[in-house]
Amino acid sequence: MDSIITVATFTEPLEAEMAKLRLESAGIETFLSGENARILEPGLGPLQLQVKSEDEADARAILADPGASSGTANVSEPDIT
Repeated sequence: MDSIITVATFTEPLEAEMAKLRLESAGIETFLSGENARILEPGLGPLQLQVKSEDEADARAILADPGASSGTANVSEPDIT
C-alpha cells in the first residue's frame, strides 16, 4: 500500500483547492485532509494537501514553482523517519 505524505498546509480553502487543481492537472492524485471537517465547522485546523509518497518530489516541485501561485502555501519539509 502506498503511504500518503502531506506536502502543504493551508488555512484558506480557496488556496488549498487551487494547489490541489494544479497537482491534479499534472496527473498527480491528491487528497485534501480536513476538507469535510471544515465544511461542517468552518475555522477548524488547517487543510493538508496530501499525495502518494511516489509523487512527493514532483508535487513539491510544482508547488514550489513561484510562477504558479501567490506563494501562501506552507510547503512542509519531507518527513525523514
